Amino acid sequence: MTQETELKSLLTEQRFGLSVNRDILLAQARECANGYARATEGIAVISDFQNNECHIYSGKFGQNVMNLPEYMIDRNSAFEDIVFSHVKEDELVGRHVMELRFFNFIKGLSVKEKANFSASYILSFYRTGTSEKVKILHTMRYFSCCDNGSVLLGLCTYVPYTVSHNQQNGIIVNLLTGETVGRDIYEASDRKILSRRQLEILSLLAKGVSSKQIADNLNISIYTVNRHRQDILAALKVANTAAAVEIALRLDLI
Repeated sequence: MTQETELKSLLTEQRFGLSVNRDILLAQARECANGYARATEGIAVISDFQNNECHIYSGKFGQNVMNLPEYMIDRNSAFEDIVFSHVKEDELVGRHVMELRFFNFIKGLSVKEKANFSASYILSFYRTGTSEKVKILHTMRYFSCCDNGSVLLGLCTYVPYTVSHNQQNGIIVNLLTGETVGRDIYEASDRKILSRRQLEILSLLAKGVSSKQIADNLNISIYTVNRHRQDILAALKVANTAAAVEIALRLDLI
């Protein structure tokens, strides 16, 4: 869960620009989330990254599976931790990869384009008080942005997923055209997360090579190696090298 905290800082620690319509945007977003939950009986969450709080709306599915109320607000987190508590921990790693990938893909778009895309991932939820699992389609979208490009509001939704799933788990979709973003496009964004030197060092760390050996092999100081290691953790939003290696492998960076 430490790496989840690191990932959250991507959004809550942005430099938020001024937004004169902020209250109106939040009200509109909450209305959309409420309507989605009612129409699908699923779960819809509005994340207010600037205030670091979230609004959770739940239809009958969320009420029955997770004992959620129809509406609740968490003023301590912009993220739906009460929902994530029902997810297998190893699947949260996959979600971490998807959101990191989505954030870096969106970062390269104009302010007007940022809200045109969504990302989806399949999760397994545990029913409250049981070991029974339910497949869920989890979709995330950045709903509103400030003039400087920082993401103000996010929308996450959760509905049961019963269709046979044979495609890659984790996709980005253009909501205006219905087209799926090509793997080559978002992988190009993935490759910008770490520098060539950072990838070289992380590859060696993945093989069990020590920092001193890396310094000797690359003819750099151990101080430089350690600095690169810290930069790698920060870029991948994780807390330790093992987690960095796992995320990088899932992103096909090493």
